[in-house]
Amino acid sequence: MTEPSLANVNSHQIFHLCAIQPDNEEYWAEFVRHFNVLLTRSVAVAYKRYAGGDRIQDDLAADLLQDVYTSIVKDDYRLLRQFRGQTNAEVEAYLAHTAINHAISHLRAKGAQKRQADLTSLTELKADIRSNMQHLHGPAVDLTERELVETCQTVLAGPYCKRDALIFLLHFRDGWSAAEIARMKVCELRETSIANLLVRIRNKLKNYFTGGE
Repeated sequence: MTEPSLANVNSHQIFHLCAIQPDNEEYWAEFVRHFNVLLTRSVAVAYKRYAGGDRIQDDLAADLLQDVYTSIVKDDYRLLRQFRGQTNAEVEAYLAHTAINHAISHLRAKGAQKRQADLTSLTELKADIRSNMQHLHGPAVDLTERELVETCQTVLAGPYCKRDALIFLLHFRDGWSAAEIARMKVCELRETSIANLLVRIRNKLKNYFTGGE
């Protein structure tokens, strides 16, 4: 199969090319050209959100962006190799989530993270699920993040299950609103569609754990 011209390559194609040929400098140059704006914006917006509105300084933004690229290539490019998505939106959401986590980790390490009082966490979600379990069969739910993502993918199924699971994590774990996820442009969905999707995911998970339809 002929490889796509780099002039016309899309997000999923360049991601895949770098995963299978990590030593190709031309592919990596295109990777940076293709994703640098997304990664830079993700770091900046995450920092502002979790630092109580403070704007990130340019030198710190550059350092965090370098950390993101380091995480992409470390452990023999494990971050690229473990990705199983099939669409451009899944690739972009996956990389944005990586950048967001680096900004949040930095703020946590510095003790500067200011969580909003109404932040919906995975712990709160699981507590909410438990409170709705009137006919639960089996042991009480105590899910790890990986198990919850895998369950989410199982419940949703379909071609966009991985994208939807990433959106789910951005909202329920990291506290991003539907409007903020839409502004990040990590997927093709608009704010109203993301909000509706999050409601459907939550309801489907509750039904799954309670034995509902």
